[in-house]
Amino acid sequence: MDDSIIKKIEEKAKEKNHLIVLPEAANDERVLNAANKLSANGAATPVLIEKSSDVKKYAKENDIELESGIVLVDMEKTVDVESRVEFFRERLSHKNPTEDQLQKLANDKLMTAGWMVATGRADGAVAGSVASTADVIRAALRTIGVAEGAKLISSTFLMELPNGKVMTYADCGVMPYPDEHQLADIAISSGKTHQALTGSEPSIGFLSFSTKGSAQHERVELVKSGLEIAKSAKPEWKIDGEFQFDALFVPEVAKRKAPESEVAGNANVFIFPNLDAGNIAYKITERVGGATAIGPILQGLKAPYMDLSRGCSSDDIYYAACIASVLK
Repeated sequence: MDDSIIKKIEEKAKEKNHLIVLPEAANDERVLNAANKLSANGAATPVLIEKSSDVKKYAKENDIELESGIVLVDMEKTVDVESRVEFFRERLSHKNPTEDQLQKLANDKLMTAGWMVATGRADGAVAGSVASTADVIRAALRTIGVAEGAKLISSTFLMELPNGKVMTYADCGVMPYPDEHQLADIAISSGKTHQALTGSEPSIGFLSFSTKGSAQHERVELVKSGLEIAKSAKPEWKIDGEFQFDALFVPEVAKRKAPESEVAGNANVFIFPNLDAGNIAYKITERVGGATAIGPILQGLKAPYMDLSRGCSSDDIYYAACIASVLK
């Protein structure tokens, strides 16, 4: 039996079988194949947003027979359009949008997916196989919004090493140069994500080029400040820093460099000081270390709205939907 973390997530998703919106099905066969797999496996109930029967037409053109368990939502139903217009009118009242602007938002599939989640018509959404990350995040913010207690959207990757060890890396895809408050927010969101997806208590380490004061620099001070903010917000969690990677990852090195720390050598959540470091590190861990990288996983939202790479496979979409279901 496959006991990989992604298979465990899939099994958790099957227990919930949430409604997950896939708004890009009308022009991407990868999405249709993922929807069929979700429905056939019972990992989620896929919701495909339809406009003038575009989904059915596209499926027929590509010889894809849609599973009976897939839900099709007609975007052109008058009552739904009116509901969406009023939703955006209320959300954007501070900007005094024009009627044309409201109609454009109401007829946007990414926005409609977010509207469904925000209004309880669905449990989560997955997009990005066609749209850009910026467009996905914009739709998520305008509809679902930031979770209570969170200040921003960030992202994590679950990294599963060949020996089965599972780690969370953050932020690897959204925040280029977080300040100390943003860094703390990323750490707290990442701890919650790690716990929800793995079932393990977070042990969070803040990374730097310094270990416990071995170097003096303004960037080190920023990491230290972020650490203190996170510790104050979550005093019950194991959170420590600042660490060089070896002190955080290798128990023998941790004993020499940070013998008093319960996180050093035992971390499962790694908080990188900026996007340069996080993005480079996850790709090195994947390509050189042989790890499986699962993500990016958007976090900090009131409800899940997952982003995809435009180079994703149908399996990537399938597992992103499973993650969205588990995070709900």
